[in-house]
Amino acid sequence: MRIHGAPPEAFQKLIGTIKKSVAIKKRDHLDVTIGLQMVLMPHYGEEILPLAELGSDLQADYLVIKHCSDNEQGALGVDYSQYDALIDILKEAENKSTSDYLVRAKWSKILSRGQRDYPKCYGPPLVLELSGTGLVAPCGWHFNSKFKEKFHIGNIAERSFKEIWQSERYWEVMAYLQSDEFDARKDCGTLCMQHKANEFLWKLKDGVEQLVTPKGSPPMHLNFI
Repeated sequence: MRIHGAPPEAFQKLIGTIKKSVAIKKRDHLDVTIGLQMVLMPHYGEEILPLAELGSDLQADYLVIKHCSDNEQGALGVDYSQYDALIDILKEAENKSTSDYLVRAKWSKILSRGQRDYPKCYGPPLVLELSGTGLVAPCGWHFNSKFKEKFHIGNIAERSFKEIWQSERYWEVMAYLQSDEFDARKDCGTLCMQHKANEFLWKLKDGVEQLVTPKGSPPMHLNFI
């Protein structure tokens, strides 16, 4: 609540909403997943286990504990090395998983020290982002108006997403992200939404990874919102 600037009473409203959602899911036998998420700052380690227990009490389907991303200037001052001290607590939280409730930490990002090894950004064609105002940009870091010239692609309040995606402006922005004028290691915030896609795509480009035909059943949440 402190992070979002919400009043204390909003917490109880949120708890009530989760309880109602779980009740409706069970009553109507809905094939939906109700999940919780914690954006973990290193100094909030004492809140990990209580939240894991709360998720269990509320009968949520899962709790994901993820890193905190900082911007390109490091405005939040996240010291990623401090996550190392929380490894045991995170493992204890994961041990609270049951057959009906899953607790998972995003280890690959939490322990990455906030570093990226690739200089170009290939992720946005797979994972574009939209702001609450309808702005379409490569990622949330670039919603700010100061990035308008280089990164803003369009607005779904003015044109359809299909029109924006098919526009010359879309390809202009994508080309810039893959040009020598752009360096994701210094021009972007840490551990963005596209980070894992970029890691794989960069390895694919260098021949380290290969595309393979998936086997088995399709994963859940292909249409995750």
